[in-house]
Amino acid sequence: MTTTAASFRVGDRVTIHSGQSGPQSIATVERFTHDKRCMVLSDGSEWRADGRRQWGFRGTYYRGPVVEPVQDGDEAHVGKRRAIGALRKFADGLNMESPLSADALRRILALVDQEKAAAAPGDAGGPEMENR
Repeated sequence: MTTTAASFRVGDRVTIHSGQSGPQSIATVERFTHDKRCMVLSDGSEWRADGRRQWGFRGTYYRGPVVEPVQDGDEAHVGKRRAIGALRKFADGLNMESPLSADALRRILALVDQEKAAAAPGDAGGPEMENR
């Protein structure tokens, strides 16, 4: 599908995609500027009205991230991406001086183990599933 300037309207929900890692964030089109050649999203970023960021440098073109209309699965992908980032940041800051008690850390670990077991392929819903 080719996205054109006419594809977006104020109030549309859009997804910002990077070329390599898929949907990065979700925003809303707030307004158009420069005779509708530029659109401003709710996160403050500015884009060409067709949703592209492409520019030339020394004879080559770099095609950066793009804005596309929200599609099924984008919100789940962005939510998972953000949750992974928050968990990594949380775990990176853990050490023996962390304010969390040993009991709290064991409860967190137990929940992680439960979720991993539930997501394991071929899981028949063993004893840990009975408590859900």
